[in-house]
Order: sequence, then structure tokens, then C-alpha cells
Amino acid sequence: MPWRNDAPILYVDESIYSKVLVQAVRSAGVAVEHVGVAVPFGAKDEDWLEMCGRNGWVALTRDQRIRYRQLEKQALKDFSVGAFTFTAGMATAQQTASRVVELLPILHSRARDTTRPFLFTFGLLGPVSRVKL
Repeated sequence: MPWRNDAPILYVDESIYSKVLVQAVRSAGVAVEHVGVAVPFGAKDEDWLEMCGRNGWVALTRDQRIRYRQLEKQALKDFSVGAFTFTAGMATAQQTASRVVELLPILHSRARDTTRPFLFTFGLLGPVSRVKL
């Protein structure tokens, strides 16, 4: 199991959410919260980021612009959020789920070993890369 029992909960944001992804991650043994349950659909980025920070959840998003928008960057910092952004915007739900599950051991180690706030990006291929906040 790539995600230990003491590991943080993974929060799946609206921009990357699919039932396929949530089920795949849960099947891999990861505790998951997601949009539509923990946070309503249509919530502002700063609101769900605050929820992640307050609950200690690690955010998973497809919002490639989060690293450029001042409000979102500030929310990452203010609420000490750890986040991973999937940069393959045109990937299918199945491709997204497969890639996330494949990377769970790396995502777990980054979430465990990196002081929050942090932001990493990853695509369908290549490494998981840290973004300076």
C-alpha cells in the first residue's frame, strides 16, 4: 500500500474530480475527500484550499494556473497547504486515474517529507517537479 494509515487524506478538487479517479485512489488504499462532499461544487479556490489546510488534507488538482494566481498562491501559504497539480489537461479520467495511482508512492513521500506549504506538478510522463511558491 503506497499511502500509510498515518498519511494525510488526499482531497480531490473539482478540476480533476471523476468517480473513476476517486475509486482508483481509494482502491489503492488512500483515504480520499472530494468536491461535492467535503466542499460544494463551484467553491472558490481559496475556500477549498483553506479547507485542505485546516484539515491537513493534501490537495490534488488539475488547475495549472494555481501557481500563477496570487489569491491561490497566498491561500496555499496562509493555510499551509500541500498540493499536487496534474498538468495533462486533456487526459481522460482513466488516464488521470492510472497516472495518479502509479505516482502514489512518490506523492506520499513528497507529502511526508516536504514542509508545507508546497506545490508539485506532474503530467502523463516525466517527473514530479516542485514549483516555487
